[in-house]
Amino acid sequence: MLGLLVGRFGDFVREYHVPPEQALPQAPFPDTLVHLREHVSHHLIPLVLIARSDPGPLIDEERAVIVTHCLELAKETGLVFSGTEHAVLDDYVADFHPTLAQLEPALHRLGRAGHDEVVSLFKAAQDVVLADGVTSLQEAALLAELEADLKKFAAET
Repeated sequence: MLGLLVGRFGDFVREYHVPPEQALPQAPFPDTLVHLREHVSHHLIPLVLIARSDPGPLIDEERAVIVTHCLELAKETGLVFSGTEHAVLDDYVADFHPTLAQLEPALHRLGRAGHDEVVSLFKAAQDVVLADGVTSLQEAALLAELEADLKKFAAET
């Protein structure tokens, strides 16, 4: 059931993804944060894809939600970050333009994640959608439906 919910979340990300008019160069993940990559990339990719689905640039509020979520996720595994590392991640997210090809491995990993991790990602996705103050009823309804299904799944297990 959890895998199905992650699959529906992936469908949501794909549906709202707006590819850039031209391919953008991908900056490598910062060397100073390589210890973070394994813990957050499967969250970072779909969240940035969601944030970039709106016309215009990634706004500060969306970026703050993503960076905060990723750092909190990593802290749960015992990683500690300096202010410099936070700033490096913030800069990386500002310039990160993931592709749908990168989404598939992230979804595969999320499909094997625990309930609490998926709940955390869905909550962060909702926060990203709401961060710009412009939310379509369809976006909000689908994310609310996924959250309700996730709660239902938790109650059944």
